[in-house]
Amino acid sequence: MVKVLSMKKYTLLFVLLLSVSYSASSQIKETKEVKIPTVEFRQGIYYLELDGTTAYERGFQHGRALEFVIKKSLDNFENWITENTTINVPGEAISDFATGKGYMQSVKDQLPELFNEFQGIVDGAQVDFNKLFSYQSFDEFYSYLEAGNHFKTKEGNCTTTGVLGRENQANFLTHNNDLPSYHKGAVTVLKVKYPNTDLVILQQTFAGQIGQNGVNNYGVAVGINTIIDLPVSNNGIPVSFNVRKILESKNITESLEYLKKVDFGTSMNYLIADRETAIAVETWEDTIQVIDNKEQQYIAHTNHTLQKNAPVIYQIDEAVNDSSFGYTYARLNLANKILEANANTIDYEGLRKLKSTPPILNSNTIMGTIISIPKKGFPILWTTPGSPNLFGHVKFTFDEK
Repeated sequence: MVKVLSMKKYTLLFVLLLSVSYSASSQIKETKEVKIPTVEFRQGIYYLELDGTTAYERGFQHGRALEFVIKKSLDNFENWITENTTINVPGEAISDFATGKGYMQSVKDQLPELFNEFQGIVDGAQVDFNKLFSYQSFDEFYSYLEAGNHFKTKEGNCTTTGVLGRENQANFLTHNNDLPSYHKGAVTVLKVKYPNTDLVILQQTFAGQIGQNGVNNYGVAVGINTIIDLPVSNNGIPVSFNVRKILESKNITESLEYLKKVDFGTSMNYLIADRETAIAVETWEDTIQVIDNKEQQYIAHTNHTLQKNAPVIYQIDEAVNDSSFGYTYARLNLANKILEANANTIDYEGLRKLKSTPPILNSNTIMGTIISIPKKGFPILWTTPGSPNLFGHVKFTFDEK
């Protein structure tokens, strides 16, 4: 029996097929017209400018220009899972994480522009969506692995500091990235130019990721620390996307307004600085808590909450089990000790030395970032392509050609 479509249904089907065909062809046309930026390999760091007229175009520029590095990093990511966890088939865990949690939908619903940028990276690099999303959301993926008791060994512990409130002197923000080893060889700085606005971001990240640390031309900077003793969630915005949204702000007040509106995929400290001050913002689930040191000229944060009555999920005892948690108290105490004695006069060289002192510098440190925010003029970002005791800091500015 042959089933015949009515004219109405036939017309509707034709229109739908035409629409799909037009959408596909317009996207092909759009990406063909996107100018792929030149990648500069600056002393071990990939540097490129993203200036697409849409978020998708900027992502496509990123993905296509760094396609080889992104694919290599994703291979390293899968190998790391095999070597460091009890998971035998990385692809199954990656799919379960990306599709079984609410992180992806949270980004799609709350940050559609950045979701489009991420999609552009996927298409530009021609990689698997779920794999890049899991690699992108490594703090949340790390929590997923920990919750499943999948770790054989553990990696990762970061230290962030801010220097503030000094008359006629620049503020500073610093961050040591102590991260899983699959990030090695992928350190990237993106100069992101937003159309129809004067906003420009120096985004320190890893090839294929939306963001890590960074600073914008307004003087807003951010560095991040996982808070291991606060609750995590099965949905909410992954950290890398929050970093980029903070860097779209003109000042700390705007950054806080953004953070108040979203839920968080994992517990995290965002140390945010601008030309006036620096604060630590502890976030978890649907909650934020601001910790400022206005009476001091410095602030530091490692991997445990600084709140007195926080809803901790387990206790970290400074005297008993600090080593089991990456010496989070020892690192914090050392940073505070150095800054208490030197905050009024410390400069780039002093901060570089601070961030190269064990245990702040440790076997998991794969990059060190220092950001200077003057009272007037453009900020400066320095970062390393590897551990700061092995590699020098490379300088990036807004006014360079």
